[in-house]
Amino acid sequence: MEVQAGASGANIDGLKGVNTVVFVGHARLPQSLAPRDGSAVISVEIEADAGSGTIIGAGVKAVPELGSRLVADVLTGRNMDDGPQDAVNEISNRYICPSQKALTTAILKAFEAHSRSRQANLPRIAVSTDGGNQ
Repeated sequence: MEVQAGASGANIDGLKGVNTVVFVGHARLPQSLAPRDGSAVISVEIEADAGSGTIIGAGVKAVPELGSRLVADVLTGRNMDDGPQDAVNEISNRYICPSQKALTTAILKAFEAHSRSRQANLPRIAVSTDGGNQ
């Protein structure tokens, strides 16, 4: 189940700002938990301010609603540059279920995506605020 935009604090019309970046991590659910008619993959999306690294929103797919809200609440306000360990530890202590490892792995992979982007020193995309007319 995916968290609705309003539940995680994200803007219903889309991302919170033009200066944000979304980092995504995926992990496979245990075979015994994989739905027959759905995805066997948990996806975690983390929206962070491109300049400061502050997490301003998070979304999760393939996790029940309460678990998804917990992840959003735990991640929002943290800084990507501080690393995932404190957030992963808190989620591990508060979300007790067979898919816990897949969820924390997906979070770790989203943080790894952030780390790779910082290491690669990817250029920032200039966003026009005048509707594209420069």
